[in-house]
Order: sequence, then C-alpha cells, then structure tokens
Amino acid sequence: MTTRAGIARVDITPPLGLPLRCWAARTARAKAAHEPLLAQALVLQDSAGGQVAIVAIDLPHIGRGLTDEVRRRVHAATGIPESAILLNASHTHGGPPLDLGGGVSWTPQDPEYATYAALLPDLIAGSVYGAFHGMQPVRLGSGSGRAEGISVNRVHHEDGVDDSVQVIRVDCAVGKPLAILASFACHGTCMAGHVPDWNADFVAPLRSSVQAALPGAECMFLQGCAGDVAPWDFWMGNPHPRQHSYANRDELGQRLAAEVVRIASAVTSSDGERIRSASVMVPMRRRQVPFSDDELTALQRAFAARTETYPELWPEHVHTVNSAQLAPVPYQLGAVGMYRNIRARREEPLLAEVQAIALGDAAIVANPFELFNSPGVAVRSSSPFRGATMVLGYSNDYLGYLPRTEDFLQIADVPLEEILDQDRYRWAYGMTNTHVQVGELDKLIEGSVSVLQDVLPENGRARSA
Repeated sequence: MTTRAGIARVDITPPLGLPLRCWAARTARAKAAHEPLLAQALVLQDSAGGQVAIVAIDLPHIGRGLTDEVRRRVHAATGIPESAILLNASHTHGGPPLDLGGGVSWTPQDPEYATYAALLPDLIAGSVYGAFHGMQPVRLGSGSGRAEGISVNRVHHEDGVDDSVQVIRVDCAVGKPLAILASFACHGTCMAGHVPDWNADFVAPLRSSVQAALPGAECMFLQGCAGDVAPWDFWMGNPHPRQHSYANRDELGQRLAAEVVRIASAVTSSDGERIRSASVMVPMRRRQVPFSDDELTALQRAFAARTETYPELWPEHVHTVNSAQLAPVPYQLGAVGMYRNIRARREEPLLAEVQAIALGDAAIVANPFELFNSPGVAVRSSSPFRGATMVLGYSNDYLGYLPRTEDFLQIADVPLEEILDQDRYRWAYGMTNTHVQVGELDKLIEGSVSVLQDVLPENGRARSA
C-alpha cells in the first residue's frame, strides 16, 4: 500500500495601496510587502482512496463563503471531497481582514478589498490543484515538543499557557523531508500599526528558518487555539512589554523554528499510512446579551459624537497591550456594533464545523473559533491517537472568541458601560466579545473528541474512508 502526497504554494499578497486593518485604530495603507503572503497546500492520498487537502493561509481569518467557494472549485477540479478540505488561517494581523461569512458579522468588509477578495478563491484553489498534480510516494511521521518563553496568556498572564509544538513530517520515498507541518498557539501580533506593511508575522521567519535547516522541505504553519495567547509578554495592560519590531518578531519565529526542526529531525517516518477525514456541524446557542437596543443606540450615538484623530503609523508608546485604552472610541463602536448584531440574530444558532483528519498515527482536529488555549489542551489530552494531535482554531470559518466557561462568568453580569470601558475591561477581551452563550463550550469539546474517534478505527490506527 502506498501513500502519496504533493505540495504547492501560491503568492496571495494583496495589492499595495489597500488599507491596513486588523486594529480599530489603524489607518495606514500598505506601502510595502515585507514578505509574500502565501497559501500553501498539501494533498495526501492513500491506495484505498482516502484523500485530504490541508491549506495553510496567511490571512487573519477565513470566512465561510471563502471556504465553500474554494472547496467547490477544488472538488470540481480534483475530486477531493469538500468535507476533506481544511483551510486554516495563520491569524497574521499583517494581512487583509476579509468578509467573515455568515456566522458572525459586525464590521462590513472594506469595499476596497472587493477585487482582491474575488480573486482569492482561485488562488487558494490553485494551490491545491498544483499539489494534487505533484503527488509522489511519501512516508509519514509525527512528534511533539515545547517552545517555552515565547508566548503568554494575555487575559490571565499569571496563568500557564499551551506552549506545545506539534509536528507532522512528510518524507519523499528516499526519506528526505517534503513537507513539515508545524502547529503552535500564538496570536499573529508581533507586528502592529507601526509599519505600513503586508507581513506574515512570526510565521515568515518560522518558515524560512525551518526550510534552511531542512532543505527541500516546505514548512506549513497551522494556527492552534490562540484566543488568549499572545507573543512574548504582550498581556493586556502590561506597562513594559517588549516592543513591536521585526527583530523581536524574527526572534520568536526562529526560536519556534528551532524546536520544530529538533522535533522533525527525531521523527521516524513510515510508508503505507492511511488517510481519513470526517466533518460535523455542531449547532451552538448564540450569546443572549442583556443589553437593550435603546441602550446600545444611545451609546453608539455618544461614541460617534466624539472626535479622535489617529496617526497613520503608531508611535512607539502605542502597543497592542494598550492601544484600546489610548484610542477607545473605535473599539467601543466596534463592540456596540457586535452586540447589536448578536441581538438581531439571537435566535439563530451558530453552526460550528468541527473537522478531523487522520494521517497515519497523527491527527488534526479543527474548529472555527478563536478558542482559548485551555479547552484546546483538553481536546488534545482526550485524543485517541498515538502520534501528534494538532488542535486548530481559525479553520474553515470564523465564529469569534470562545473562552472557558469560568472566564465568561467573570463578566456575565457587568453593566454595558463598564464592559465598554477600555481602562477597566480591556483585559477581558475574548470574554466580553464572544458570540457564544455560556455553557456551549462543552459541545465543541465533545464534538472535537467525537470526530477524532470517527477517523480512528478499532485497532488504533487511522484507516481510509
């Protein structure tokens, strides 16, 4: 029995001159691309017919509409089942925030992105098409480790953080690495509003460092459950954080790469591995906010009446740990718009796709949330797979933040004006702006463990569909 795989990459860098977003107080336009933004595709197939496509994309988010369109085009061109195609966003804040799709919405997509957004499905589908037609016999293996000291819990900085690194190695028939899949949980916010650049954040130095150490391999980064995980010491309210700089960004990427290379170099790969996938929709209750439409309208008018001027580029003292406190109005207006959207759709469930892929003894399980890291650890600890299990957020759709239940309860009864006070409650970002009703997290964890079981046969090794 033979397992085959192909790898391809496509440049998806937006045109220069488009507005940079991802922070409410960011007003600059892109004057440069510090490196290309990429869509990287890995297609795997076993001799029994099991097929999957895994696509790593340098975007902040992936909307449902984009996923559906890419899947439709890939299936038409290659026959890969739509439910076996995984799209994961790196969550770089140096990329363009496109339409989030039908799950959540509060800020309309900038109309200047329309032409680029219309081209993107063809570019991403093209990366899968290239990988599909470049398949060759491969061997698979996996391993895990830790990258300590480069990330922090930005909500509760005194708490621990998931610093695990999961690696899947794909070797060509002669044993040389063809692809390295690396997963880690960390917000792509090493860079902020201080530069007018498209950039892939720490993923760019991660890729280049791994590929320099393992010549011939394509390094693909898959974003984990980073809802409350930030780079370095970027916890909300830190008075003396590391500065945003390319030097600090590159150091983080290089330190993560060193661990990825260490793990990958110790992996023993084997041939004849089976490929399997499964996908389910988990309906989740939308958050029932207690704020009235009248309250929200009054505050929206009050905030809109305030005049604030923002520089094109952030001065050095402005940081992601304090930008909302220094420029509260755009964040407050965004929050009010979000709450209005939640109220308008309060009877409409959120449909969360949970997808699992088995690659021999290793597995990937993905969800569309900015899931806090502790629930991600809970899913991984319940995985039945003997090899590495990657637990991904930011996949196939975007449904906003999903905190732990105990985190949500800390802000459940706080009045609206206090919640919107950035000096008092910015630390709770990810809790104040979740779209999911308290208690629904358990459904996602249970669904993730269940779909992992679905791709695992009774003998403990993944098999083809």
